[in-house]
Amino acid sequence: MIRYLFDAANAITALGLILATTAIYLALIGRFEIGICFGLWALLADDADGMVAKSSPNRSALMAQLGGALDGLLDLVYAAVFPAVLILSFNAFSVLALLAANCLILSGALRLSYFSTFGLDADGFGRGLPLNNNLFVLALLFVADHHLPVQGLGNLLIGAGFVLSVLHLSNFKFPGTGSAVRLGNLTLAAAGSVALLTK
Repeated sequence: MIRYLFDAANAITALGLILATTAIYLALIGRFEIGICFGLWALLADDADGMVAKSSPNRSALMAQLGGALDGLLDLVYAAVFPAVLILSFNAFSVLALLAANCLILSGALRLSYFSTFGLDADGFGRGLPLNNNLFVLALLFVADHHLPVQGLGNLLIGAGFVLSVLHLSNFKFPGTGSAVRLGNLTLAAAGSVALLTK
C-alpha cells in the first residue's frame, strides 16, 4: 500500500495529514495559535493536492480513486477533528465543549459523506458552508482575542462549534471549486498565519 504515496498528489495529501496531526498535538498541549497555523497549512496542502492531481494526465484511475478517499480523510482531520479537539482542550474538556466537538465532527463526517456520494450541483456549487471555513473562524477568534476587547473566548469557541455545525448542513449555495476559491483559501490562510504568529 505504501507505493500509493509515491504519487505526487497523494504525497501532498499525506503531508497534509502530518500537518493536521501536528495541529491536534499542539492544541492538546495548549499551543492554540501555532496549532491553528498548522491547520491552515494542512488546508493549503489539501488545495495543492487537487491541483497536482489535475495536472497529472497519466495518473491511473486506481491511484485517483485512492487519492480521493485519502483526501476526504484529510478534510475530516484538519477541518473537523482538529477544531473539535481545540475547542475541547481550550475549555478544559468540559461537557458543553464535548457536545460542540461532537456536533462539529458529526456534521463534518455527514457533509463529506454526502458530497462523496452526490458530488456538487450541476452548476458547480455545493450546499452549506465548506468545512475549511472552520479554520478561518478559529483564526479570526484568536486574533480578535488579542486585538479587540473580546470576552469569554472559550464560550465563543463553543458557540462557534454549534453554529458552524448547523451551517455545514444547511441548504444555501456556496462555491464548490475553482481558482477563485483556491485563491481565497490561500489569501485567508496566509493572512491568518501571519496574524497569529506576529500577535
